[in-house]
Amino acid sequence: MKKILKIIMSLACGGTLLAAAAAAAAAAAEVPDELGYFQEFPVVLSASRLLQPLSEAPNAMTVIDRDMIAASGSRTITDLLKLVPGMYVSYYKGSQPIVSYHGTTDQYARRMQVLIDGRSVYLPPLSAVGWADLPITVDDIERIEVIRGPAAASHGANSTQGVISITTRDATAVNGKQLAYTHGTQGINDASVRFGGNGEVYDYRMTLAYTADNGYADLHKLPRKVAATLPNQNSLLRNNNDSNQARLLNYRANFHPGSRDSFDLQFGFNRDVQGVGFVDKNPSAVNPLNLNPSSTNGNTPHDLVANSGYAQFDWIRVLENEDELRLRYYHLQRNQHETFNVYLSGNFIPDPLRQTARAGRDEIEVQHTLSPMADNRLVYGAAWRQDRINAQLQAPFPVAVIARDFNLRSDEWRVFAHDEWRPLDALLVNAGAMYERDRMDNANFSPRAALNLHVARHHTLRAGVSLAYRTPAVVEEFTPSPLEAPGDLWVPARFATAPDLKPERMFSRELGYLGEFPEWNGVIDLRLFSDQLRNGIYASKLSQKFINGAAIQVRGFELTFKIKPDRDGELVLNAAHILARSNSAQLFATGESAFRPVEPAKFNDLTTGSIPRNSGSVLYSRRMRDGWSVSGAFYYQDGLQPFDRPQVDFQHAQHRTDVRVAKTFHDSGDLHGEVALVVQNLFDSGLTEYVANNVFERRVFATLAVRW
Repeated sequence: MKKILKIIMSLACGGTLLAAAAAAAAAAAEVPDELGYFQEFPVVLSASRLLQPLSEAPNAMTVIDRDMIAASGSRTITDLLKLVPGMYVSYYKGSQPIVSYHGTTDQYARRMQVLIDGRSVYLPPLSAVGWADLPITVDDIERIEVIRGPAAASHGANSTQGVISITTRDATAVNGKQLAYTHGTQGINDASVRFGGNGEVYDYRMTLAYTADNGYADLHKLPRKVAATLPNQNSLLRNNNDSNQARLLNYRANFHPGSRDSFDLQFGFNRDVQGVGFVDKNPSAVNPLNLNPSSTNGNTPHDLVANSGYAQFDWIRVLENEDELRLRYYHLQRNQHETFNVYLSGNFIPDPLRQTARAGRDEIEVQHTLSPMADNRLVYGAAWRQDRINAQLQAPFPVAVIARDFNLRSDEWRVFAHDEWRPLDALLVNAGAMYERDRMDNANFSPRAALNLHVARHHTLRAGVSLAYRTPAVVEEFTPSPLEAPGDLWVPARFATAPDLKPERMFSRELGYLGEFPEWNGVIDLRLFSDQLRNGIYASKLSQKFINGAAIQVRGFELTFKIKPDRDGELVLNAAHILARSNSAQLFATGESAFRPVEPAKFNDLTTGSIPRNSGSVLYSRRMRDGWSVSGAFYYQDGLQPFDRPQVDFQHAQHRTDVRVAKTFHDSGDLHGEVALVVQNLFDSGLTEYVANNVFERRVFATLAVRW
């Protein structure tokens, strides 16, 4: 395995250097100038907090713009992330996505930082993202920047795998009104109203939306030919109760009284009702509540209700020499609850179990961007954050009622700086670091350095190294009891069960090549990486709590290829090859790990089996005459075994094909719009996602949008 890995890395590295050398030789006669480099590449902000062309960013990045968002036909934000090389996207239930980059796949995937307009939506107690109750829709998004690799130097702890930075449409982007309606199979039923206005000193936009679907396929009604193709059909014992309904509002306004100051105000709300629990495949009159006696936790069908909201204020002042001062404050709140009956030890419990959880966050950040010299730019700042958690459980049992109340308040602060220095026209040095005190009073110092060498006008080599940390989740520090908390929320069984947990530590190295080929309108982005995780947190079978001790190494390469054969067509191809190893087999052999070795036997350890070795995507779009457009997407990933799922949930290699056909129209006045038809999983390949119960049938839906 080591020899194979060395050969692959050597070939890829050699290919990168040869391509760059050839490009440099071809362009030897060119005399580069500082402003002439790479103006064609998109400009990104999230990598270093400085506006930079993609070729000068310290990390490899993927940018998903409005055209790609529309061409993909995706209804959900997480589906868009399938267009990122090396990204694993799946669903524990129809409304509970899993997003993980280069990481072992489990239900929560805690090592990804997610930002919306700069505010972190990565919330306790699970240190995960409630994707279903974010108060934005896909149509509210202007672009998504994904930092592929650790970025704690810019965005702090919990950025150990990468950062997903979502930018919503500016207040000036909507000037008028829009109505949109989507209807399709699997209960898809979406509606939205969007309106906005632009003025001399004040701009605004607002969205009101409703989204609904029935989740995954009903196992009782699967077509025979689809059921016959499922590799785990004998294991499909229960339907997930995974419908979802969300009602949301978001508002954004910008006040710009002069040329120096800009004030941005945002707020939004979301009420999300998720169907959770399981339904018997063959319910009977003896079991009127559709309870599954074989269930060990009594998680019966019920609703999980989440109410979330946010408010954000940004003030930007432009200083002399185009320097900038930014002040940001935001508040997040998320309250959720569930109430349901339980079936325990062969008996129905007459009183329902009740669980509630409330999480809140306040953060304030100040940032200063300046250019101390002509060849140097600097950004630095500081931030303070407070998180609050309250969780309650009232559980009836045959002999008593157990009540539990958990409260936690924590403060964190950080300081950061990033410097961009150009000692030569063809060489750029990026160096930055963050120092932070997390809620467990750990002092983490996360540095990053990168060299970007422009070997020719359209070709760049990048080498980078970084160190990042992940603060333990509250659910890891305070271990819950599955018996006492059988639903989908989390309430700890006891307090301070793992007080000695340390942050996970990620050391990452990467080499990259970014090249543009104007003669055929193509771009190639190649990245080689090696990530080493130490102090990994896992569930200890011996101590019955989470402890440090897992070690994981992930290596491989990623490729993005874009080409525009003409002004009306675009092809985007992404591919990733990942090799991983860990000490999971050793931990299990000593009785320490609660997880069994991965099956089938071809996987040599848990980490190797839980990361798809090969994955990729293709997106092609074309505009045609008379307002017609067509696009198609293809997604592939190798088989994998989620490490927190039994062998029956093994995911075989799968592929999915989506197509979209759209027609724009307009009348002689101001009325215009679009009709679009989307088919997901066109060939009904019978794929399952994460859990064998999650059968992704062909989905068809149509959208009508009218603007005036």
